[in-house]
Amino acid sequence: MSESLTERKHLNVKVGYKPDLEEMLSQCELNYWLLKQLSPRFIGLAKEKDNSAGIGEKFQFKTKAVILEFEVTDLAPYTTTAKLMIKTPKIGLKRCLDLIVRLYHDAKMVEVMEGSGPAAMAAIYPTANVQQKNVDEKRQVNRFVGECLRACFDITQLQLVNSHGEK
Repeated sequence: MSESLTERKHLNVKVGYKPDLEEMLSQCELNYWLLKQLSPRFIGLAKEKDNSAGIGEKFQFKTKAVILEFEVTDLAPYTTTAKLMIKTPKIGLKRCLDLIVRLYHDAKMVEVMEGSGPAAMAAIYPTANVQQKNVDEKRQVNRFVGECLRACFDITQLQLVNSHGEK
């Protein structure tokens, strides 16, 4: 006999966080697709014969609310690693969000590897932790990156429509 989630909460049984792998993979795939739409060149760097030529290359996408700056730090045939700085000029935050993202070209996914610190981002954090991270921090950051990419994509689409004189 299985109990529903509401029944377990009512009985004060502690339910642990279980990541939704399907949602996480879908978000990473969507992030890759959005990045490919914004810059096919960025995605295509890994296919070039001289991989070292693309290291240090920068790509910037912006809206009024957010600026995304990617800097390629490592290139391999199936992966690209980049530093991502997310700036929010409209909000006026003094500190930008620094992330390390990895593009998996064979799987067509973008994953946040590291947050604003030296260690890799864990998939799940304990409820009480010294870093004061949310239990689902990695999921939230991947989703936030997706929302920023989507905002840039929407602006790009709007500019394309306006440049063709369409409404």
